[in-house]
Amino acid sequence: DEPTTALDVSIQAQIIALLKRLCKEHDTAVILITHDMGVIAEISDRVAVMYAGRLVEVGEVRDVVKNPKHPYSQGLMGSIPSLHHKVEALTQIEGAMPRLTEIPGGCAFHPRCPSSFDRCRSQRPDLLNTKPTKAACWLYDSED
Repeated sequence: DEPTTALDVSIQAQIIALLKRLCKEHDTAVILITHDMGVIAEISDRVAVMYAGRLVEVGEVRDVVKNPKHPYSQGLMGSIPSLHHKVEALTQIEGAMPRLTEIPGGCAFHPRCPSSFDRCRSQRPDLLNTKPTKAACWLYDSED
């Protein structure tokens, strides 16, 4: 859980290299819990993005990083500075995480989502096929 939080960049790189080496040497996997999408992009093959304890997007890291489908994933990726293209302002996800005892009905992200509509407030979506990832978002339901 958050193995690289509060580490300087050089120590963080060493920890990532160690985890990668151990996985290769022991032919094993690591479940990495972090909010740092940069670390995820560096070490992981697949990613499961969670919001308020629920999966909101699952897929290959390269697909989620390049073209996130769920609005929360989009907000996370938009908050990372880029060395390749200049951006006027990084994305900020409005509002605050709900207390886990006060998660709203429907999609838990709907109070903070810039794309939410009525169905988001009343029904919680399952993971839908958004090719090549899966996202729990009514924006990708073929019936809407």
